[in-house]
Amino acid sequence: MNCPAPLASALQAVAAGLPDATNHYFLKANYYDHVEDNEGDDDPARWWLAVMWLNEETTRNFELGVNELQLDVLLDGRRLADWTRVSIPYSEIWDVLHQRTKGSPNPNKWTPLYYDHAAMRMPPVG
Repeated sequence: MNCPAPLASALQAVAAGLPDATNHYFLKANYYDHVEDNEGDDDPARWWLAVMWLNEETTRNFELGVNELQLDVLLDGRRLADWTRVSIPYSEIWDVLHQRTKGSPNPNKWTPLYYDHAAMRMPPVG
C-alpha cells in the first residue's frame, strides 16, 4: 500500500473487523469516485467531502489496492439492493474512526484509528 503506515494500519484493522457485525467504522475523505460507468461519461462521478459509515451491512468487497481503497457501499438506506462501487485515493483519507456496539453507534463514542488534519482539504470552488 502506497500510504502512511498509520493509515495502512487503520485500514487493515477495518478490513479485519468488517465481518463482525458489532464493528462500525466512520471513514472521512475529501472525495470518492464512482467506479461504474456513469451514463456514457468517460470520467467517473466524484462526490466531494465523503463521509461513510462502514459495517458488515453497508460495506462489501473492501479492497486495499496500491494507491486507493475500493469498496462497494450502500449510499441510500431506502435502496438496499443498490450497491455502488467507489474508489478513494489514500491521499484523500483524513479520518478513520471505530466503535464496537451491538446496536446503532453512539455519536459520541468513536475511537480514532487514524487522523491527519493536513490531508483534509475543501473541494475546488467553481
